[in-house]
Amino acid sequence: MSRIIFFILALIGVTLAVLLLAPGVIPAATYKPRIEAAATNALGRDVSIGDNLSIRIFPKTAFRVKDLTIANADGFDGDTLARVKDASVGVKLLPLLSGSVEVDQFVLTEPAINLIRKSDGSINWNLAASADAQGAEEATDARQPRDLKLGDVRIVDGRAAYKDEQAGRTFAAEDIDIGIVLTSLKAPLEVDGAMVFQGEPTKIDLVLTDLSTLMAGDAANLKLDMTIGDTTAGADLSLVSAETLAYSGPIDFNAPDLPAFAALTGTTLADAPGFDSLALSGDVEGGATAMRLDGATIGFDDIDAQGSLSMNWSGAKPRAAGILSTELLDLRPYMPPPETSAEGFPEWSTAKMDFTGLRNVDADFDISADEILLNDLQIGESRLKLIVENGRMTADIPELAMYGGLGSGRLVVNARGATPSFAGNFDMEAVNAQPLSLDLMKHDNLLGLGAFKLDFTASGDSQAAIMSSIDGAGGFDLSNGALKGVNIAKIAQAANSLRTGGINPTALANAVATARGPREETDFSTFLSNFSIADGLVNAPTISMTGPYLTMNGTGQVNLAAQTIDLRLAPRAMTTADGVDAQSIAVPVRIGGTFAKPVIGIDGETLAKAALQETLGGFLGGASAPSSPEEALREGLSGLLGGGGETTPAEEGAAASEEPAGTEEETATPEEQLIRDGLGAIFGSLGEEEEPEKEEGSE
Repeated sequence: MSRIIFFILALIGVTLAVLLLAPGVIPAATYKPRIEAAATNALGRDVSIGDNLSIRIFPKTAFRVKDLTIANADGFDGDTLARVKDASVGVKLLPLLSGSVEVDQFVLTEPAINLIRKSDGSINWNLAASADAQGAEEATDARQPRDLKLGDVRIVDGRAAYKDEQAGRTFAAEDIDIGIVLTSLKAPLEVDGAMVFQGEPTKIDLVLTDLSTLMAGDAANLKLDMTIGDTTAGADLSLVSAETLAYSGPIDFNAPDLPAFAALTGTTLADAPGFDSLALSGDVEGGATAMRLDGATIGFDDIDAQGSLSMNWSGAKPRAAGILSTELLDLRPYMPPPETSAEGFPEWSTAKMDFTGLRNVDADFDISADEILLNDLQIGESRLKLIVENGRMTADIPELAMYGGLGSGRLVVNARGATPSFAGNFDMEAVNAQPLSLDLMKHDNLLGLGAFKLDFTASGDSQAAIMSSIDGAGGFDLSNGALKGVNIAKIAQAANSLRTGGINPTALANAVATARGPREETDFSTFLSNFSIADGLVNAPTISMTGPYLTMNGTGQVNLAAQTIDLRLAPRAMTTADGVDAQSIAVPVRIGGTFAKPVIGIDGETLAKAALQETLGGFLGGASAPSSPEEALREGLSGLLGGGGETTPAEEGAAASEEPAGTEEETATPEEQLIRDGLGAIFGSLGEEEEPEKEEGSE
């Protein structure tokens, strides 16, 4: 019996000696072909290792190899899927007998990984593709370890690349240094690392509470803190990895430089106003390519909002949707800044307007806002449905509060083509005209409450181009208001009194000047007009105003592109406030000039025509009619212009000496010139002798 025991002990000793001494006695070249063949068969790819190979079996299995390469799949760019300069693996031998794996050391130095997804969806990391998939899965399940413990597990100075031909994106990470700690499958898995991702320094701190439950298809808790450049992200998620990755829980994300972060994810934002920053937090639920955020707090540029948000980044362009509310919806960063002018209304800007930011993302949002800022316009509590699809934005506004009034509207901005186009319609009731006029026209001279309607289309890449192309129609209807700075009734009364003594341009201009001033007003009970717009030219065929001591009708045009005004009005000054049993007198008034410098005066042309017809009518209807129409015209003009009788040569000379030629013309005010232009259109050629035509050949 003693001999048998001695024999067994000797056998054990020899076996231990072989385990201890054989790796050092037998050349590594002997193991190399068999290791390469076994690895090639297991992975379905050619595997090669360098000659510097070492293996130790006892007391722990250790394997170290240099220049390990795994070949790429056929049809993919690049020769290798992975290349490792130095791999050192140490596994404790005895725990393997009980089905546990204790990795004492797993260090990859300078690994380089090349991952590719082709446009047809095929991938190059589908290892062991030549093996029976089901059998391989069953074998894998059978070989799952009872436990796993990791010691010194590190990646040192690694790099990785991922090319997605389907999405047209490429990602690269360099200088990868990652450390992993796992004392048991049921203990937390800790990952702490740093790298340079897409050229930006990146740090990762990850803790997975229970790897065993995740491997079994159940939920595990994941805590993540990550920094990529200036962007930070944090999460406390319930993570499930079954057929697809799923997660839920609170997250926090802050990208102060949104274009830079978008570039990191493979999305290039158009160089347009806005889209500068994004911050969000809330409870997320999602997967690898989509997520939904509830109870969200969102900061986008200067906009702070709350609500729900969903995002999908599976395609070439991200898509966002949600229901949001905000106190202030500030749209000014996405619009060209308003021009300013010391003289009032500024000229239209020719600066290029960039709406290509609409191509950055597709969106579908329901938004409610307490206040909306659109350059100088202030919009109150409103609700809108915002849809962005391939560079075209549609904003339906069923509830629109604006300057005390309520209404609705719709705005379309199409940036799909080289030149943006616009369309819209707005219908407002009970709007306070004074603050609207101040913000829109840069003056506060219009008072009253009223309705406004506008339908329009336009195109152009600047304010000037848009105003030259705008077409549409609209109207306004104001009540119980006033025009500040002018008393039209006083102008009509003054013009009527001057008619009886003859039209004098200077006297008329003085009357207009007297009726203008900061304290003067034209009160009205109703003021309305309809208009059409064609190529930036506003045509108002009917303008109507009624008020105390005044009724007025008129017509006119406004050239939006040139910012010029040409309104011809016919106010009637009433002798009583209510107009009952009143004697009304129509006096033509003309408003001209520009948006910045409007000019108001008596319409001399119309007034002269009316006075001339009245005078001629008196002659033609009287007992002593003139001998000829020419005589009637001259006598009528004499009465109209205040002559009344014949002048002597001395009187004519005296008049000439008092008013040097050209002096009155040179010193005329804009109002006087407006009157003179009208009078000149009627009387400019009167009194001029026509030169008789010379016969042909005469001198």
